[in-house]
Amino acid sequence: MQKYRPRTIRRLVRTIALATALLAAFTPASVMADQSAVILMYHRFGEDTYPSTNIRLEQFDAHLEQLRRGGYHVMPLHEVIRRIRTRTDLPERSVAITVDDAYASVMTEAWPRLKAAGMPMTLFVAADAVDSGSSNYMRWDDIRRLRDEGVTIANHGAGHLHMLSVPTADAIADIQRGNRRLEEEVGAPAKLFAYPYGEYDETLAAEIATLGYEAAFAQYSAPVGFDMSLFSLPRFALNERYGTSDRFRLISQTLPLPVSDQVPRNPVLDVKGNPPAIGFTVEVEAGNLAGLACYPSHLGRAADLVQLGRRVEVRFDRPFPAGRNRLNCTLRSPDGRWYWYGKMFYVPGGILD
Repeated sequence: MQKYRPRTIRRLVRTIALATALLAAFTPASVMADQSAVILMYHRFGEDTYPSTNIRLEQFDAHLEQLRRGGYHVMPLHEVIRRIRTRTDLPERSVAITVDDAYASVMTEAWPRLKAAGMPMTLFVAADAVDSGSSNYMRWDDIRRLRDEGVTIANHGAGHLHMLSVPTADAIADIQRGNRRLEEEVGAPAKLFAYPYGEYDETLAAEIATLGYEAAFAQYSAPVGFDMSLFSLPRFALNERYGTSDRFRLISQTLPLPVSDQVPRNPVLDVKGNPPAIGFTVEVEAGNLAGLACYPSHLGRAADLVQLGRRVEVRFDRPFPAGRNRLNCTLRSPDGRWYWYGKMFYVPGGILD
């Protein structure tokens, strides 16, 4: 066995360290590992009379161009969920594209663009809307064609209910009815579910977990990560207002803010718990938290933060209004991207479409 002098060994160590650093610096994004992904959510495409749920075609084209050229990996949603569930690393800048409701413009505008770009899509179908025969929605023949061309067909409930405004048993019945229609028309029940309007509570999420689904998705903003519940996963919503190129570039590169010990756990608030006492522990060094900011959707400014080490308490005096509300917290990461923590809050007594 050849023996090396200490000086030679030191040179070898320095050479290996330099080679490793150079390899990391020049390794393409396709082999870099990450433990999170961004899930994008769209509804309508090029339907400019519905700005709150529509993305303009020039905006969508810009999104796809960014995904093509920006070092992203657009993955099937079920593959993202498999890796999250098994805690298997994903490629850096992994993205999944989802579309809700099965509007006709998905077939005429979105899918031709995605297909040409080789980007997979998951379609969450509201069965009653398709059954209605309205010209605003796709036909079942369209959905079967999408299935045959590789689109994942998933369940969005039958009646697109506000599920927190009906008994849990009624919500589950609607979900099961929607899946029966998918099985009848598409040939197989769905394994993925999206809450209409993104509205859920802990009871509903626990019930869905018993029905054989792999995951369920809400609509609050945040990337998905290994330590999240699979039955209340976030998605970033894109529409005309929130679909600018700058915002798309920002959200598509976000990382989950690593947190634990979150309160409150249930997103539904009663009168005594509104405004809520929000708190979480951030799993990064306390000295890095100076730039953390949290924005309740109704406040118009950042909330006050009380920090004790890595424990953060979010405080504001004005109650959330009735209906859906959101909290977004952001923090610059060491690599220049943004950590993002999001949560939905629902106050009974009002319905927001």
